[in-house]
Amino acid sequence: MPLPTDFLTLSSELEQQLTTRYGVMLGSKDLWRELGFRSPNAFRQALVRGTLDVPVFAVQNRRGRFALAKDVAIWIARQRLPVADEGQ
Repeated sequence: MPLPTDFLTLSSELEQQLTTRYGVMLGSKDLWRELGFRSPNAFRQALVRGTLDVPVFAVQNRRGRFALAKDVAIWIARQRLPVADEGQ
C-alpha cells in the first residue's frame, strides 16, 4: 500500500518537472497532452462537459484555459497512487 509520503514525493517531483518544462502555469496547448487527452478537441469537450478533474481558469487577455503545474502534478500523482490520497 502506498504511503502518503510516496504521494507527496511523487507529486513534488512531478511539479518540479512540469514547472521546469512549462513554467508555473500550463496553457491549453500543453495541458491536453499532460492530462492524457488524445486531441485538443477531446480536451475542449471535457472542458465543456465539466469533467476535468484539474481546476482550470481563464487569464484576462489570453486565449484558452490554464492550470497550475502544482494542480496537474497532484492529479497525475493521484492517478498513479490513488490509495495514498485517501489518507489525506
